[in-house]
Amino acid sequence: MGNDQSFWGMLGETDRIALLAVATRVVFESGSVICRQGDETRNVLVVSHGRVRVSRSTLGGEETVLAVRGPGEIIGEVAAVDSQGRSATLTAVDDVDAVVIPAAALKRLCEEHPRITWAVLRVVVSRHRAVGEQLDLRTGTALHRVGAVLLDLAHRGTSDMIATVPLSQRELAGIAGISRETLVRSLKTLRDAGIIATRRTRIDILREGELRSLCDI
Repeated sequence: MGNDQSFWGMLGETDRIALLAVATRVVFESGSVICRQGDETRNVLVVSHGRVRVSRSTLGGEETVLAVRGPGEIIGEVAAVDSQGRSATLTAVDDVDAVVIPAAALKRLCEEHPRITWAVLRVVVSRHRAVGEQLDLRTGTALHRVGAVLLDLAHRGTSDMIATVPLSQRELAGIAGISRETLVRSLKTLRDAGIIATRRTRIDILREGELRSLCDI
């Protein structure tokens, strides 16, 4: 579950056993809403398999995708810590297998297992830094923005030869801060070069090295 940089990957075996002892396994079908922005739930989710889309809605009702979380990642840690409403809506991209941990149980684990506390802190800091990087991204060329977003959102399973991005063009354009028309032109450039293959709600990255080179990443 996850890699060395994920929340789960940062934990030791003892920490994982302690966490699973207070967790409940849950399964969500692809497309199902796990929780909605503003909900008062305090549980945290650690993904075992599948991917979860994290999005926020504006007052005008427009949805913006913030991230896609995969195996080993923790979700909902902010609401568990500050006891405020959910800051985003979580939706299963694939069939998702995960474990749910009550906020009170996570607090006890953090008090008893310093490594879990450190892992949560690293996640919070990493995501805070990512917000700044997304702002910096919007000063680059359209092709650079698109390439960076694709690489950031790409998921590669242990047996996959192709990294995939499970978002629509509208969602990708919103993250990159460009118009849908500009995104379409950038994707065509990458597709014509044989770097990506596009489907309705999925993009396959075929040549990651060439994507980085062409987009100057």
